[in-house]
Amino acid sequence: MVKIEKKDKVLVISLLPLKETGGGENYTRNCAIAISNLGVECHLASPTEFAFIHTRNRSRFERLFNKTIFIGEQSLHSLVKESFIEILSTISEYKYVWIHQHLATPLVYDILLASDPEQIILFTNLGFEENAEDFWIRYNRVPNHLFIEISQYSASRTQKYTHNVSYVYGGAWKKKLEESFSKVLPKKQQFVSVGRLLPHKAFEVAIDALSGNSSLLIIGPESEEKHYKQFLQNKIKGRKIDIVGEISSSDRDNITSRSLALIANSSSVTYDNRLFEQSELLGLVLIEAILNNTLPIASSQPALKEVMTVLEMEELVYPERESQSLKSKMLFVKSLSSDEYQELINKAKKNIESLFLWDNYWTRVQNLIDEKMFTGERYAR
Repeated sequence: MVKIEKKDKVLVISLLPLKETGGGENYTRNCAIAISNLGVECHLASPTEFAFIHTRNRSRFERLFNKTIFIGEQSLHSLVKESFIEILSTISEYKYVWIHQHLATPLVYDILLASDPEQIILFTNLGFEENAEDFWIRYNRVPNHLFIEISQYSASRTQKYTHNVSYVYGGAWKKKLEESFSKVLPKKQQFVSVGRLLPHKAFEVAIDALSGNSSLLIIGPESEEKHYKQFLQNKIKGRKIDIVGEISSSDRDNITSRSLALIANSSSVTYDNRLFEQSELLGLVLIEAILNNTLPIASSQPALKEVMTVLEMEELVYPERESQSLKSKMLFVKSLSSDEYQELINKAKKNIESLFLWDNYWTRVQNLIDEKMFTGERYAR
């Protein structure tokens, strides 16, 4: 049999829609653009809509996917709608098949059945784990599979089930990092928190920590957790706190740039005592704060603490859900001189440039593939 060499085309396929503007959706889009910018043809596919399916039935194959073809320098070659079965029929054309949100739905099994041992299959979890228990019961490690997680913490969770795991950071474009040095805006006496209104985001911790003449803005789309929004609205009555809702990315960046600090409160325990093992897997808002010349303050949730440590900002981490400790961090930020404040920002930017750039993301992933797959190394770094 003649061996057919596959082109270096990449299929990035998200098993959740990319209609939302959350961190996971943006991560997947930037991943595809990062590959394309290095001159590699990259196709990005995701469901046009989604109803979570727990049983295996034929209707899954009729689901429509958006398929975007990128070729170099972010140029959009085409946008087409294809059924899932049509996407499966073309999987053999790709050298790399990268499945994002592989724990979300049983659709992942059909992708794996359609692939072959000559392809490199990559997996990345961005936090939706509806099908996780079933996936890990069924999964068997094979030589052409590699789980590339978005943080060391996320990789450590995957390592409980398999050893073909590592992680690569992404989060900032070099152009935006360079532009940030000339976009330092005067600060107001305000703090900001960004995220969907979900209980594990723990916005109430920042509300309880606010003191003096400072104000707090909470930015982010609503969620199905209506009772949580009502809980927050009851807490902020009569205080200098505003739930802004969803706004454009430029407006969000402007507010963040003029704030004293961005507060990331995520917690493994909610206000009503529900447990969230993975309330965060990275924490892109921390990177975005630095790109807007604003210091982040973060809870000790493992992924947030990891990013803050890598950025050399451990002094701005507080024990999750401890409002008094957060209050002391907020007062510390207020006490910094302009030079002290900017020194912390500049140090963080150097670390972002070294470790978090999208510009060399695909190169770092390929280096990792060479290291892990072609040297026999199977353990996270």
